[in-house]
Amino acid sequence: MWFYRRMLRVKWTDKRTNESVLKELKTERTLLNLINARKLKYVGHALRHHRTSLMKTVCEGRLDGRRRKGRPPMSLLTNLTAACGLSLHQIVQKSQDRAGWQQRVRSSIATANTASGDADR
Repeated sequence: MWFYRRMLRVKWTDKRTNESVLKELKTERTLLNLINARKLKYVGHALRHHRTSLMKTVCEGRLDGRRRKGRPPMSLLTNLTAACGLSLHQIVQKSQDRAGWQQRVRSSIATANTASGDADR
């Protein structure tokens, strides 16, 4: 985004949203979409893997203790539920079907592209 703003000569004091910059350049957030797709693919793989239940423990478990002050960090689970629009329980269930999960990942990428306004590409 920094590079795109430099190309358009947008000053840092200007009140322009990232979406308006992307729209003017007729581009999309390809890196963010790629990262989300890879996260979803990895989680599907890890949840299907039978020899290790580490991912299931991470998804279903809670840690004891207190958070630090300030804004809570974005967790992997929050990113996953936001990327695919499912609850954590639904993610665990639907990732067991490999072909169905791959279709879900593709559809979440398509909806991300549609939401950014670049569906016709």
